[in-house]
Amino acid sequence: MPNIFFFDIDNTLLDHRTLTIPPSALAAIGELKREGHTVVVATGRAHGHAKPFIDQVRPTYAITQNGARILHGEQEVFSVPLPRARLVALFDWMAARGHHYGINDGMSGYLSRLVPMTTEPLDTVAMPYQSERPIHLERDTYQGWLFFDEALDATLVPDIRARFPEFDIVRWHRWAVNVQLRAINKWTGCQWVMARTGFSPEQAIAFGDGLNDMQMLQGVGLGIAMDNGHPDLKAVADRIAPALHLDGIARMLDELADANRAG
Repeated sequence: MPNIFFFDIDNTLLDHRTLTIPPSALAAIGELKREGHTVVVATGRAHGHAKPFIDQVRPTYAITQNGARILHGEQEVFSVPLPRARLVALFDWMAARGHHYGINDGMSGYLSRLVPMTTEPLDTVAMPYQSERPIHLERDTYQGWLFFDEALDATLVPDIRARFPEFDIVRWHRWAVNVQLRAINKWTGCQWVMARTGFSPEQAIAFGDGLNDMQMLQGVGLGIAMDNGHPDLKAVADRIAPALHLDGIARMLDELADANRAG
């Protein structure tokens, strides 16, 4: 019986040490497609920034920017931008408290200031950045960033959510969090795709490593966290795959195939 497989990119498919997807993972995903399964990428990256890796996987759909934009091939089929006035208000509120912010522009980022706290997180995902053009004042955007140390999460994040309830705050680096709509995440993107491909959550299998994969792994029939993933994600996962650099994707897919053949 066919299944639908959702794969995160960074630190799930993409090894940040080499900036490559292991050949074993690409081969295993190719075998999934030959067996009639549907493959979908679900990433926090914008499509342009993710495209080199999406092109290697060649999924049926690409859920990008944590569910805010979905593409079928090169065609955008779903999008929900952030409300501009409220985003500006959030950024102004954070700046008044001495914190920095930024915007994902697809292929690059805008940062309110170029300092190590803002540039280091973007360097880890090889995203260019600039601080001259505040693009969120000119047009719709789909993903913002706030920069503050994770030690402030217990006090600052609840305050942000109370003042700006339309936004969700999801940490992806010790100094950086995503700003996204509370009603939009990878799991809502998965649900949108399943509604159009005829799959139920029980037929869905998802692989992830980070906190932005939490709803997705909890929503699908089988949620698999990478062993190199965040401890909080691993705590809610149904299965733990070996670490990415240990051919974790291929090994887990082989294990699932063996279990399926055994009934």
